[in-house]
Amino acid sequence: MPSLRRLLFLLLLALPLVGCPESNDDDSVAPPDDDDDDGESCDEDTDCNRFDDGLEICDLAAAVCIEGDRNNSRDESQLLAYDSTASLYIAPAGDVDWFRFNGTEGDMLLISTTAEEPNALDTVVVYMDSQGNQIGFNDDFDRVGSIPPDSRLYVGVPSTGTFYISVQDRRSWANDPNDPPDGGDDFEYSVTLARAGAGSNVPVVSEPNDSLGEAYDWGVEQYSVNYSLGGQFESAGDQDFVRIPVLTGEILRLYGFPNTGTSARPAVTVLMPDQVTPIRRYTGLNWTAEGRAYLPVLEDGDYYLQIEDDNGTGGFDHWFYMHGAKNEPAEDFVAEVEPNDSENPGSLGFVSATAGNTTIWGRIGAPADEDHFSFEGNAGERVTVFFDVSGHGETTNPVASLIGPDGEVFATGTWSGDPKVPALQLETLDVSGAWRVMISEEDPLVGGGGKYYVTTITLAP
Repeated sequence: MPSLRRLLFLLLLALPLVGCPESNDDDSVAPPDDDDDDGESCDEDTDCNRFDDGLEICDLAAAVCIEGDRNNSRDESQLLAYDSTASLYIAPAGDVDWFRFNGTEGDMLLISTTAEEPNALDTVVVYMDSQGNQIGFNDDFDRVGSIPPDSRLYVGVPSTGTFYISVQDRRSWANDPNDPPDGGDDFEYSVTLARAGAGSNVPVVSEPNDSLGEAYDWGVEQYSVNYSLGGQFESAGDQDFVRIPVLTGEILRLYGFPNTGTSARPAVTVLMPDQVTPIRRYTGLNWTAEGRAYLPVLEDGDYYLQIEDDNGTGGFDHWFYMHGAKNEPAEDFVAEVEPNDSENPGSLGFVSATAGNTTIWGRIGAPADEDHFSFEGNAGERVTVFFDVSGHGETTNPVASLIGPDGEVFATGTWSGDPKVPALQLETLDVSGAWRVMISEEDPLVGGGGKYYVTTITLAP
């Protein structure tokens, strides 16, 4: 049998260790998670520190604050009033912010966004009807160099009701995998809903303006400044007339706005100061150099714009917007002055036996029009006549004729269309006296206010 001492030893081994100090092996283990890594804990949006900034909301399922906002759909859209501004963030990356407003049929609007950090955020604005169907959009408003990549959308309200606006980063809109979207503190922007004709500085052509006598005065006056104008074709066949003051030597430029969502196809006919002679009709004006109107001004007075829907339709979903701007006259600008036909020849102002040249802007104003420019020439002097492209997009085919003191045609040449190739080159005068250069159109049945030409006439000893 085992001894009593051995039994006591075995009993001690079987007893639990009571009152022994705890091990220090667990001192390096982190305390329980306090949710800092997943965001601030919350029960509602207002518990989040940056909710008022528009950067955080409460994820109710996880009970933590996350980056984001509460206007991510039509159902969550934020109400905007006319002539008001809201400031928000694109956050998180790919965020699309929605707004709504109550519009009245016939209202003309300017919807604009401005990024606080334009190097980070390039906004896109989309305008939608009550069902969310796109009416118009704008990405970069690049007609004005100081504001891209901000957006400006010029639209109208086709019917009374609720309409929607969305704002997002261009990279989200473009969905370019090589340029993924971003968001956060640097992606703050403001969105403004302004009513044209009120606080937006965009005048609206008001009725009645259906005749030249009722033309709206559009003060396109300062040079190299963009002026905007809006209007509506309220019914089928409606025409709006606009008057612009002009001075000889100015260049009048007209532009249309793309993506404005109008059902109209605006057409603009520019009339000369006589209110009768058309210079040119433009359909589908846009922002490109090829799609704008470029009008060299050859007389003082008023030009008139006759604006209408090219399809002859109308209604409150038929609106138009235009830009107008002017270039300052060049110091050496010379324009023909009518009448300057064979009975009233104008003067180039050349001095006999002295080398000189003059560049003249003119137009073949009517079929069979002839423009005469006279100078005193000496025998042995040489005359060269160049033509250039005016930039107006004209189709004039000018012919230059050199007429001697006896009234007979001494030499003639038709421009090939190449500015480097003269129509007449170094034609040597055979007698001294009053010579003339006559400019006409190759087709005598062609003429009009837009039949421009630019000629440079050189007299060399």
